[in-house]
Amino acid sequence: MFNNTRIAFLWLTLFFLFACKKDNVIKNEDNFIEQPEQLSELKAEVSAAGNQFLEVQWTQVTNTHFKAVTYTIYLDDQKIVDGLATTKYRFINLNPGQSYTFKIKASTKEGKEIEQTVSGTTLSPTSDGRVYQEYGIHSYSWMSGNVGLQKLSDGGHLIVRFLQHPDYFAEGTFKIIVLRTDKTGNMLWYRLLSSMGYADLQSSEILLATHNQEKEGLIVLQDYVIKITTSNGEILLKKRYKDNLNGEIFRTIYATPNELIIGCEQGSLLSVNPVDLSLNWLHTKVSKSGLIMAINLDSKKNICYILRELNDNYSKIRVHKCNAKGEFLKEFSFDGALPDGGDLGGDMTSMLIDGQDNFYLFGGNSSFYRLNYVKFSADGKLLKNDENPEHLWVRGAFFNNKGEIVVTGQVDKGGLNTFLGIYVFDKDMNIKTKNVYADIPPHIARGITTNLDGSYNIFLDYMQTYTYDNSNFIFIKTDSDGKL
Repeated sequence: MFNNTRIAFLWLTLFFLFACKKDNVIKNEDNFIEQPEQLSELKAEVSAAGNQFLEVQWTQVTNTHFKAVTYTIYLDDQKIVDGLATTKYRFINLNPGQSYTFKIKASTKEGKEIEQTVSGTTLSPTSDGRVYQEYGIHSYSWMSGNVGLQKLSDGGHLIVRFLQHPDYFAEGTFKIIVLRTDKTGNMLWYRLLSSMGYADLQSSEILLATHNQEKEGLIVLQDYVIKITTSNGEILLKKRYKDNLNGEIFRTIYATPNELIIGCEQGSLLSVNPVDLSLNWLHTKVSKSGLIMAINLDSKKNICYILRELNDNYSKIRVHKCNAKGEFLKEFSFDGALPDGGDLGGDMTSMLIDGQDNFYLFGGNSSFYRLNYVKFSADGKLLKNDENPEHLWVRGAFFNNKGEIVVTGQVDKGGLNTFLGIYVFDKDMNIKTKNVYADIPPHIARGITTNLDGSYNIFLDYMQTYTYDNSNFIFIKTDSDGKL
């Protein structure tokens, strides 16, 4: 009897408890407050420009009540299109060198709207024969970091850099900028690419090649390959190779019409099909773990590359040879210690191979700006090494149209006084000419190409000081003898 009383009391308690909870729920529902309808922020920018077009891109606007949002576009207060669902619009048939104002209005059918106005100026070519150009996109942005540079058959250039700016754009403090110039340095168009998905970009190499008779560009950045059209910079295809490389990033490339050969920071070597960006083959750490610094092909289409092995001392020079499938064949190694330079002479960054399969390696001691070079034969016999190092920090090397070797780098004169140096060697490694561009304000050379008449196309950044402030990207074309 006692137990039955306790059970009855328990059921009665539960009944009142649930009754109270239900009453609370009903009261909470009665107190529901509808949130006001809002649109998310609209931020617009000019994402590409040319002589006769401007492209405007903006952030996607969302509605807190999940209503559809469309866009209306105005050019100088004249409605151009409405009901647009995309977040990009290109204005064509514009006049060169003219400023335009664009208004983007985001709205719902019920009339909720938000708008932003942005201005842009089409590019304007200067007169023919100009040998000096400055490239700047916005008053609040500047180009920085490494440069991808490719000279095209018409004498112009395809250029890839980083565009840095205050936190104005919706996607962070910098973007990738692609621009195209003509043979006199006039900018024909530029395009801003999103930097989202790329980590720590500014410390990355930017590698650049062309494909499909120069109709396409291949940007190699970190562990991405991005294919663009060279007519306006639009992305055609993008692929990431993170899963294939276990965290490695790309360091250097060699391009042929049928493949893009890529060397990585820990010794992996891969071949990419430039048509669909698929992997032809991949060899992880072909022979030893180390940084692949430069790649070239010999006359038999063997792949040769400079390898800086992780455990080497700083004077060790290694070149590895692989077959056309990236399979290791042999190694050449040398002692690169410089006279009076300690053991810091093995930092080779550039490699050329001539028609007789002689190798020319250039680099040196970056701590003291000391040039070093090594020349050896196809069978690995040392033919020449640097016994009297020049004061040059090597940044690149190429053959000119006379078959001479052009070596470019920085000449340091102390403090911020650093200047471009261009040295020309014959194939016996005798210096023929030296040009140091100390008449230009202190600067860092970002890329050098050559023309058929022997002149150079120089791309540089000025050093920024208290007395000299110019953050534009600079183009200078020299005379045929390399002089300004």
